[in-house]
Amino acid sequence: MDAYRELQQFGHFDQLGLKLLFKLMREEVRRFPVLEPGSGWTEDSVWDLVQSFFAAKGRQVTAAVLAQTANLPSMERYLRRSIRNFLVSEARKTPVGSVRRKIEELLAATLKFEQVPSGTPGAGRWQLVGAQFAPYSGELRPLVAAAYSVPGVLAVRWSGERRAPLASDDSLIAILEAVFSAATGSLEVAALTWIFLQRFPAAAEYADATLDQTAFDLAVAPFEDRPDVLVEVGERAQEVFAQLSPSQRALLPHLNKPAGDQMQVLGVGRTQAYEAAKKLKAVLSEMVPDDDLRENVMLEVLRLCLVNP
Repeated sequence: MDAYRELQQFGHFDQLGLKLLFKLMREEVRRFPVLEPGSGWTEDSVWDLVQSFFAAKGRQVTAAVLAQTANLPSMERYLRRSIRNFLVSEARKTPVGSVRRKIEELLAATLKFEQVPSGTPGAGRWQLVGAQFAPYSGELRPLVAAAYSVPGVLAVRWSGERRAPLASDDSLIAILEAVFSAATGSLEVAALTWIFLQRFPAAAEYADATLDQTAFDLAVAPFEDRPDVLVEVGERAQEVFAQLSPSQRALLPHLNKPAGDQMQVLGVGRTQAYEAAKKLKAVLSEMVPDDDLRENVMLEVLRLCLVNP
């Protein structure tokens, strides 16, 4: 008997299933150095994460595996995705994740900054609005010095239980401007995060601050932009697409349009179009788990339906 047959027989994770969760968790945590305890990964620390994962996702994961997988390999693929998404969420709660989120918020909300458009060197990086420079590829230490050179950085008075802000938004924006000006080029959010952690060392735990550059880049990389995640999104989308009927593939691009458009696409009456749309929404809800990759997977499924009607 394997973990899949055990789950089918008992309807819940038992000894073999828990061993499988431990195996997958032990493999996946190596990808998240920002979560590593000071003493390193031990059997106990991995089991702690397994228990946290199961407490948060156990009921949902059990139901999904029973409904959506057909054998041990497909069960392992689903569990690995679920564990990876869980670890991403946990990583975002760390000091590094908190600093990165703040930077992303400021970049998106401030008119002084813009993302390099697609088809341009450095696409997806950030730069000062109107900048025409190549992506920055030099050392980051001079940019840390630029961050420190900004005068009058204002601390925020804080007495709550949540982590204190780095500084006022105006001060952080001024630091971003100084860093971009010193770089004379576009920068990735991971690089900006590293610079800010050097500028505000109290915001980072010791383990975060001592990550080497390669490990740091992996720890704070945008989840949806990592090559392995892009492959996973494509695989999941293909699985969903393959299970849709031709009429469902035709309907999906029009799922949020008025009923008249759906009737025309399907060539049926209003009632039948309504039922078809209702069923497709239920099918998608069942096949695409509500996790960090759901939006990406749905967009890829939509793309496949458009290019392969």
